[in-house]
Amino acid sequence: MHGLSYQFARLILFYAKMPWSEYMLLRTPMLRSNLTLINKSLTVLVLAALNGLPNMPPANAAPDLTPDQREEVKLKSEKWGILRQKAEKLSRENKKEETLVIYEQLLAERKALGLDLAAEYALLGGVLTELGRQEEAVKVYKDMLAARESLNGKDDPQVIYALDEYAKSLEHFGKKGEAGQLRSRIARIQKETAARPVFGKITSAPGSAARLKEAEQVNSRGEQLVKADLQDKAYLYFDRAVQLNPNDPLLLRNRAETLSWKQDFAKAMADLNKAIKLKPDFARAYVDRAFVHQNLKQYKQAIADFEKAYTLDGKDIDAMGSRAKLLDEMGKHEEAVDGYTRVIQTDPSQYWPYIQRSVAYASMKRFKEAEDDLTVLINRAPGDTDYYEYRAGVYIKAGDLKKALNDYNKMIELSPQNSYFKEKRAALTKQLNGQTK
Repeated sequence: MHGLSYQFARLILFYAKMPWSEYMLLRTPMLRSNLTLINKSLTVLVLAALNGLPNMPPANAAPDLTPDQREEVKLKSEKWGILRQKAEKLSRENKKEETLVIYEQLLAERKALGLDLAAEYALLGGVLTELGRQEEAVKVYKDMLAARESLNGKDDPQVIYALDEYAKSLEHFGKKGEAGQLRSRIARIQKETAARPVFGKITSAPGSAARLKEAEQVNSRGEQLVKADLQDKAYLYFDRAVQLNPNDPLLLRNRAETLSWKQDFAKAMADLNKAIKLKPDFARAYVDRAFVHQNLKQYKQAIADFEKAYTLDGKDIDAMGSRAKLLDEMGKHEEAVDGYTRVIQTDPSQYWPYIQRSVAYASMKRFKEAEDDLTVLINRAPGDTDYYEYRAGVYIKAGDLKKALNDYNKMIELSPQNSYFKEKRAALTKQLNGQTK
């Protein structure tokens, strides 16, 4: 895993096993501003880097996958990592054609699932460039650039990586003029990204069509910048939008999002309070305000806002899950269990509430119920070693080392090269042997 120890990788994966709702929200500014979870935000960013995923909000980062499809991606990610390692080894041995076959396979498999392909395009294009296959390499980089542009727009800073890789290939083939055009485009995007907007004096009448149109335009630009993780700049556009139309709850909510990112929670709270006053059924604003309360350690108010959010939107499992997790962290495990049960009843296809509910059960030493939740996931995804490992952990807490050992045996059967699992099994075996003496 790119030089990382397996134990460190396991730590990353452990933190990634938060509710899927939080995993996705951690890729958005609002929850990444949550100081109690900022270490998990870093974890998700590292995980995204390991998997070759872009650091983008959910709307742009991945297709709208079902829970079972996400599980499929998770399982395949391990296989893809092994294939990448194999390809890197073949490349070092100068076996470029064999390397090419693997990268083409990775590209095809990820493309079939609608996943981001930036890393695969770059790897494939790099090998084709090394092989001197100019026409094929150029096509790969054009496809890479077109995919990024369709996702983010032609002037978004997230196209810079694709432009740079394409330019390097062109330079390799002596196409310095074409490469220069791409580098000029990179420089222009970087300059525009760094530039602060300069707004003129507002002269149109309050509520006029011209003023509302400008507010809509600058808000749209702010939303684009948030997607590009340029929150400081986005704030300036949202602030202008609110100046133009101060009684629009959506504009207030958007400005609050960037204020939370800047950790200016007092101002974010003021904006969200006003947005909710203007639109009392604004479910998303209640969720955002709940996270502000959570940052300010106002847990009672945070829980109330999460409850209000899913009362308004009965399908908002993110709000349900976030409330349950907060309760669990507060030591209110029984209430947390009820919360995760509500999520499961609302959407039984999800995986994460079973994991989190098992944690809450185990905290109350209700090990059989914790075991049952994880067994549900094992039956649903029998090839996923994570669920066996979590269940083994429950068995160990319950003192049933033999069952834990059986789960580690299964993990090794599924992943025979995994030295970490072998180390854990050896330690368990030693402990069991000590008990029988």
